[in-house]
Amino acid sequence: MLAWLVAAVVIALGSAGIVGGLDHLPTTGARPELTYGADREIAPGLDAATVDLRTLSDQVDALAGQGRGALTALVARDTSSLQAAISAGEAQISSIGASARALRERLAALPGLDAAAAARFGPTTLARYATLVAALPAVDALDDDWARLAAGSVPAIELTEHLAAHDRIAGQAVQQGAAGKYAAAIQTLAGAQAELASARKVRDQLATRIDTSTLDTWIDRNATYDTAVGDLWAAVLASPARVTARVRAAAGREQAARAQLPGDTRALVVILGDVARGGLNQAVIAIEEARGRLLDALAAAAAQAVPDASPALD
Repeated sequence: MLAWLVAAVVIALGSAGIVGGLDHLPTTGARPELTYGADREIAPGLDAATVDLRTLSDQVDALAGQGRGALTALVARDTSSLQAAISAGEAQISSIGASARALRERLAALPGLDAAAAARFGPTTLARYATLVAALPAVDALDDDWARLAAGSVPAIELTEHLAAHDRIAGQAVQQGAAGKYAAAIQTLAGAQAELASARKVRDQLATRIDTSTLDTWIDRNATYDTAVGDLWAAVLASPARVTARVRAAAGREQAARAQLPGDTRALVVILGDVARGGLNQAVIAIEEARGRLLDALAAAAAQAVPDASPALD
């Protein structure tokens, strides 16, 4: 009798174990013990693809830095740094394109990721693969974004150069006028006025996409002063021996125009800020958004990596 009781207990416990095993229904529906081998086999390829994604993310991070540097140089009127940032960004875009192609090729070459992959691999492995694939479109538009930034920088560079050249040449003319070399001053001033005319042409290009009111005021006030001081020098040349009514009137206009000139370059900062908002800012924002998507994908891929330890069988 005792023997039968012991046997019944053993059978009962064994049955409970069998039922427990058959009733193994995790909330995810996953059976890691069935897919572990395939998961581990493909893991090195996914690890390598994650490294590729990290390289791509670092390159986009560098591009974002170059975009921010371009904006900073633009507002600071540092055309050499702006041009350097644009050139560096173009080279970086080429590297990003090569890295994206390499990552696509690596992912495409991973074995077993076909229509039957769901039966072969665990959901974590499939999610990791999907994360890596989904990250790639983040860089698809970067070429166009950087091209837009570069194109927007061209008029900004031209505008900055024309305004700087005007101030430099006009300053030379004023020095000649102060030395009594009025004829030479008038001739030099014509070069400064030509630079303002060129700046107006750039202004016309920008007017289709930004508010140019501050730029208009800057150009108009400088043009008014150039005309007034030129008229004064011409009046003095016409009457070098005495002060005529024409000279007095011209002197009055010159003083009034000089009082309207900007006292510093703060208005130029506003002008170039307006230029930046005309498309450059949007390009940099798009690059920053791509960078954020890649960083999110990297974090997700790291969290989805297959652990080294083999799952215990129930």
